Amino acid sequence: MIDTPQSLTEKLYQKNLELLYERKRMEQLLYSVSEAVVVVDSNYKITIFNNAAEHITGKIYKEIINQDVDLALQLFNFDDTPFDIKAHCFIETKTNISGLIIRSGEKKFFINFNSVMVTSESGQRECLITLTDITNEKQLEQAKDDFISVASHELRTPMTIIKSYLWMLTAKKAGDLNTKQLEYLLKASNATQRMIDLINDTLSISRLEQGRVEFDLRKIPLVETIKEYSSDLMIKVQERGIFLNIEDNGKEYFVNSDKGKTGEIIMNLVGNSVKFTRSGGITISFDEEPDFVKVMVKDTGAGIDAYDQKNLFHKFGRLDNSYQTVAETGGTGLGLYIVKLYVEGMGGTVGGFSEGINKGSTFWFTLPKSQII
Repeated sequence: MIDTPQSLTEKLYQKNLELLYERKRMEQLLYSVSEAVVVVDSNYKITIFNNAAEHITGKIYKEIINQDVDLALQLFNFDDTPFDIKAHCFIETKTNISGLIIRSGEKKFFINFNSVMVTSESGQRECLITLTDITNEKQLEQAKDDFISVASHELRTPMTIIKSYLWMLTAKKAGDLNTKQLEYLLKASNATQRMIDLINDTLSISRLEQGRVEFDLRKIPLVETIKEYSSDLMIKVQERGIFLNIEDNGKEYFVNSDKGKTGEIIMNLVGNSVKFTRSGGITISFDEEPDFVKVMVKDTGAGIDAYDQKNLFHKFGRLDNSYQTVAETGGTGLGLYIVKLYVEGMGGTVGGFSEGINKGSTFWFTLPKSQII
């Protein structure tokens, strides 16, 4: 049976009614959810703005509907630069960004921003945006960081004083000691030093996470810098009875980085390798890429189990928390995390891998090449 023009019109009308009904039903559902929901059309105009979105933005539906999404919402990055919503609307992958800022009057909210592109059967594209209020979580996190920072500052001074007195005792400034007394004092001194290292690392992380660390980025000779700082570890290397080789092939690489922090990175990575390598040694090598220079620190040490490698570069990411291991290596579990924050702060990337237990490890980082001739 061939449809007449009238029947086709009736069917099209019915289909439009069904689509309109379905859209109304979806809008009612979106308006009832507790999450802030904003829907944007292909022209970046707001078409849906639910009650929760009104609450978190301080704007009302009538004022914001059909308005440009960037101008209407005005989201900001953590550093107070404007956040480009449109750049995250019509892309193939979902977007999930934490810690954006939105202002409602004098109030400031921290939010999680999620967006996903939705395409209808007719090919019409829309962007579904959800905003989750994480202000309370951010405030609790800030309070925790402030407490850690204050507590660490308060602990550092007395611990340093204790360390000084222990040194004077072990140096026999207060009189001779028998063998057992000296042994106990040296253990107390080593434990005190580990506590001081933990306090210093905690303070460094607190400053880095709060953006209070400045990077003095300039053109530096990378190989020369690594040789300079690695030489400070040669006594420990020799005590271990292992080798430390730097394979530079007589070539220098110039990078844009902070020399002091680059030195701390290499001290941390090589220091870790020294702690966990009982035989063989450590090799530092370089690989030149188009825009970066890659530094690799490879050792023949204890290696890392495949399951544990996911903990690399995480805060307190020790791979073995047994007392014996902590006592032997003196690690805090913060070193690799600090390395990650330093490298990323200078525009590079960092990583590590191992083929397994007793098969050694390789840690690497990249730094951007200097553009200064």
